[in-house]
Amino acid sequence: MSLESDEERWGVWMVQARHFAKRENYTDAVARMRLVRESIQESLAGETDPARRARTERQLARAEELLADLQSQLDAWRSAIAARRQRTIDQAEEEMARPLPLAADQR
Repeated sequence: MSLESDEERWGVWMVQARHFAKRENYTDAVARMRLVRESIQESLAGETDPARRARTERQLARAEELLADLQSQLDAWRSAIAARRQRTIDQAEEEMARPLPLAADQR
């Protein structure tokens, strides 16, 4: 696949970020969207044509919106993991108090 224009490359990267998120690979999804945003910002800095500049600004707004959504998904995912870890830690004392199961030769 040939990605001749910046817009094509950004589009592919955005699709890749969405696919990462579908697989709950939020870290890579956010990293990919940050790459898209930075690339668009670099392109916008050098843009002089008003029509292309407006189009690039719309692309940037779309990228920032998707990045914010992916970042919130990443934060929720990390919170869920932290909650599971905390539950495990909270239940450790109770688990340690239980007797160990008997080995097969001790039954």
